[in-house]
Amino acid sequence: MHILNLYLKTIEQRNKYLRQIKEENKDEKLLEIWDEKLAEYAIKIYEYREEFINKIIEKIKIIHNNITNEKEEIELDYISECKNKNEYLELLKQRRKLDIIKGFTTKGVHRDDFMIYINKKEINIYGSQGQNRTAMLSLKLAELQVIYDEIGEYPILLLDDFMSELDKTRRRNFLENIRDTQVIITGTEKLDIENLDYLEYNVSNGQVIK
Repeated sequence: MHILNLYLKTIEQRNKYLRQIKEENKDEKLLEIWDEKLAEYAIKIYEYREEFINKIIEKIKIIHNNITNEKEEIELDYISECKNKNEYLELLKQRRKLDIIKGFTTKGVHRDDFMIYINKKEINIYGSQGQNRTAMLSLKLAELQVIYDEIGEYPILLLDDFMSELDKTRRRNFLENIRDTQVIITGTEKLDIENLDYLEYNVSNGQVIK
């Protein structure tokens, strides 16, 4: 978080100077000072994120196989242009004119993203609503397990109306994967939950009924 805050502060300062170059004809060469610091922080953030994504990948494949009865293979691809400091500095140099025109930094770890693939196909394009929902749930469960490995306890999982786009098999398999986790589920319909200890509350006209 400390490094991320330093990065965000540096990019804010760089963006301010980009606008000053455009509006006040400030010296472009001074951007190299901001570029150097930006690249220094960006690489460290990339390394932290890559480590975290790799931990997620280890967990999510097993979880998603369990939920889908091994019918779907899930893959994550972390997309970043800050894997190498010198290459990122060169990219900033190449984009300098465009950054000045736009008044902000167009490349950096603040633009990082990740893609999810199901059976080698991009889920955003080819995935059904059920597959998209299942992938997101698998991702959340993987995050829970990574956090548990780090601090020794599970965080509380909050889910809102997540059952609507899952078939019966996926629902059952998902519920099996949250057996040891504290989960709060909200929805507009009564949930059919078997073989799990849970408390059910009904909210009607602003009144909570157990």
